[in-house]
Amino acid sequence: MYLFKRRWILTTLLVLVAAVVMVRLGFWQLDRLAGKRAYIAASLAEINAEPLSLTGEEMDLDAQAQRYRRATVVGEYDFAHEIVLKSQLYQDRPGFHLLTPFLIDGSSRAILVDRGWVAAEEFDAARLDDYAEQARQTITGRIEPQDRRPQSGELPEVGTLEWYRVDIDALQRQMPYELLPFYIALTPDDAHEGFPIRNPPEIILDEGPHLGYAIQWFLFALVVPIVYGVQVYRMDKRKEAGPETDQADSPPQNQPPDLD
Repeated sequence: MYLFKRRWILTTLLVLVAAVVMVRLGFWQLDRLAGKRAYIAASLAEINAEPLSLTGEEMDLDAQAQRYRRATVVGEYDFAHEIVLKSQLYQDRPGFHLLTPFLIDGSSRAILVDRGWVAAEEFDAARLDDYAEQARQTITGRIEPQDRRPQSGELPEVGTLEWYRVDIDALQRQMPYELLPFYIALTPDDAHEGFPIRNPPEIILDEGPHLGYAIQWFLFALVVPIVYGVQVYRMDKRKEAGPETDQADSPPQNQPPDLD
């Protein structure tokens, strides 16, 4: 076969290796797509599951696996230890989220509750009482995992009011009771009006571009060898035809000018 002639064999092998790599990349994207679909199915199962009734004994709950599941808690807010989450957006407007410990009935533990968003122009750290709600109640929200600080990040000082992430391990240092290792984000409801506006983290369950990327890699794996084979074939045919073809294809040289 002309592609495996001595002059082409190294290049041909390189093209074949590249095609194999492209096929492998295509299957890798399909594997990622399968993983994403499995994650979406698991997330939808959590979203549609019955609310989990929290008792304060859920220290080993896998919040990442049960993210988006609804949870119900009976107890009382502790506004004295409320903290503020900075740099939060709502409809492209900057603001803050209020995170309030919620003392769980029948337990010595509490859970942090993201009560919602307050506009930056409305917020005053000295007037957090303006955003207080009924202290004792039953709340229902979505389970969310904590956002741990990077290993190299410094711990904020004890008593810090404003935080950039919900780092429960760090927040535990300034709480007089043990916190559950995840938090609850309240979802919008008709009974609540005004600030704080319920604004839980957005649920994103799209498959992403993996299928499109897989198709592209498979096409590359098909097209590149074909184009290479066609080019090699043309070059071999031209070489076999010899210099006469080259002279026939080249424009005439040193012809006298046409006096007409």
